[in-house]
Amino acid sequence: MTSVGQKSGAGLAAAVSVVAVLLAPAANADGQSPSYLQGKQAIDEQVLNLHVQLGDTFGLDRYCKTLLQNALRTGQILKVDSPSDFVAGCQDEGRALVASH
Repeated sequence: MTSVGQKSGAGLAAAVSVVAVLLAPAANADGQSPSYLQGKQAIDEQVLNLHVQLGDTFGLDRYCKTLLQNALRTGQILKVDSPSDFVAGCQDEGRALVASH
């Protein structure tokens, strides 16, 4: 027989596992790579210089991918060694900016 506490614990473990999987790409990013730093710089510029409003429901994943595509297309950024590191840096910095406001 399974108690309520065991069921709750299993549910919590499953929820934590799902969150870990969703955050895994950012966790695998090289926080010191040039691409990661480019992503941080790009979102900083958007928020601090161009006054883009970030919020809790703001789609950082999509926004950061679009930001990368636009920056490469316009020549603002000439080369990104790791697009996934760029997006991770952009997302991490975006979350930090949201938390600071």
